[in-house]
Amino acid sequence: MEFNWDGEKPETSEVSAPPQQKLIFIKDLKAQDEVQSTFLVKSKETFMAKSGKPYLALLLMDRTGEIDARVWENAQTLTSTFQQGDIIALRGRVNSYQNKLQLVVSHLVPSPQADLRNYLPASLQDPDLMFDELCGFLNGIKNPWIRDLSLQLLQDKALSERYKLCPAAKSVHHAYIGGLLQHSLQLVKVVDAISKIYPELDRDLLLFGAAFHDIGKTAEISSLQNFDYTDEGKLLGHISIGVTTIDQKIRVMADFPKQLELQLKHMVLSHHGQLEFGSPVRPQTLEAQVLHHLDDMDSKIDGIQTLIRGEGNQTQWTSFHKTYGQCYFRPQLQKQDKALK
Repeated sequence: MEFNWDGEKPETSEVSAPPQQKLIFIKDLKAQDEVQSTFLVKSKETFMAKSGKPYLALLLMDRTGEIDARVWENAQTLTSTFQQGDIIALRGRVNSYQNKLQLVVSHLVPSPQADLRNYLPASLQDPDLMFDELCGFLNGIKNPWIRDLSLQLLQDKALSERYKLCPAAKSVHHAYIGGLLQHSLQLVKVVDAISKIYPELDRDLLLFGAAFHDIGKTAEISSLQNFDYTDEGKLLGHISIGVTTIDQKIRVMADFPKQLELQLKHMVLSHHGQLEFGSPVRPQTLEAQVLHHLDDMDSKIDGIQTLIRGEGNQTQWTSFHKTYGQCYFRPQLQKQDKALK
């Protein structure tokens, strides 16, 4: 498996045998390494060197981390061949600059689309298995209207494929490929558990809300462009997109009960809990109130767990979490220390 780097004109260079898997990950790079692999372009900017010659400053990433990169030659020509969010195949050398690794790129070409899970953070759970498990729960819904509406959504091929890939957020929680599906399935499992403790809850309503409260994120966040917001997402937001998506499915179902339609849409519209948090209305049914709290709980658990996992094993306190406004203690490290003594 080799790249074809023939010719000096990068705009006509081709990858003769596009790699089917990454050859090396950022976490494994060391100073002086000669690198030939593929990376996702998280950002790119053009600057002028002291000599007056333009160069490209790139931030490259894969699922294991990020690295700064510089393209000193043919910068003006190369910049038009790829965009932020693209995957590129490159050859270069790793240098140490100001105590940080920097990749100096000698050649690069756009690379055909590869498995995004090599380049972006991804759920550790298999998306197809999660989707099948979700379908199993929703197939068990007793209310035929809610069950049929749920299956209409899940059987929409384009929608379901985006559902499997989409993150649940850009950064705060479940910010990885498959994050939306993992978050939704987790809520479905929690709903299944608490409905046994609180039998007065309408389990079918809550299962639908858990599965589809964030369905609008499949159009709001691009899983193909480094989790950036789409134009539709910026202009409409995932709550309004979600309600519209559900409404389109209801419109093709003859005689769908109006009150049930209102209850289902209300859960989507109110799941952020407060107007200042983006919900057009506050929760005004028991099920909508419960969904809001469960959604908030699961998102916070994942956000805190992600922070804890990303801190390594150097300190018992995490760094400051901007969203939650505090640090978190990690008692498991204290247990590890005692075990070593």
